[in-house]
Amino acid sequence: MLEKFVPSLRRKQESVLTPTSSVFDLFDQMDRMLRETWWGNGELSTTFAPAVEVRENDDEIIVKAEIPGLDTKDLDVRLENNYLILQGEKKQESKSEKDNIVRMEVSYGSFYRAIPLPSEVDESKIKAKYKKGVLTITLPKNEKAKAKKIAIEG
Repeated sequence: MLEKFVPSLRRKQESVLTPTSSVFDLFDQMDRMLRETWWGNGELSTTFAPAVEVRENDDEIIVKAEIPGLDTKDLDVRLENNYLILQGEKKQESKSEKDNIVRMEVSYGSFYRAIPLPSEVDESKIKAKYKKGVLTITLPKNEKAKAKKIAIEG
């Protein structure tokens, strides 16, 4: 009952920590901090970073990124040194002189995300789809990276 009144308590209960998730979260937070403070020529830049979800099963890694309002020509997705790189730019529509912005909550600007992958992938079988503002990238694991059952003699 207490978590209804203390949101941070509820958040702590909902988050599940695993050894790899905490390391990836730390890398992600450090990446965001460095980009926001130093890549804007010493000033806070107007970059934003899309929210991502990384899932892994025995055969593949699936990455989903929320990037609404972009055209696929404004996205660059690539694999470099076992990192999935998401890069792009969300351009602001030009406004006429008659329009006044009363409230601005939409983020515009360029973004760059380097997502460390938990295992090696088969580069020749990577697929990406962009639908309704969500970019889904399926990265099949390399045969060497797949878990193998070991028979025990006894």
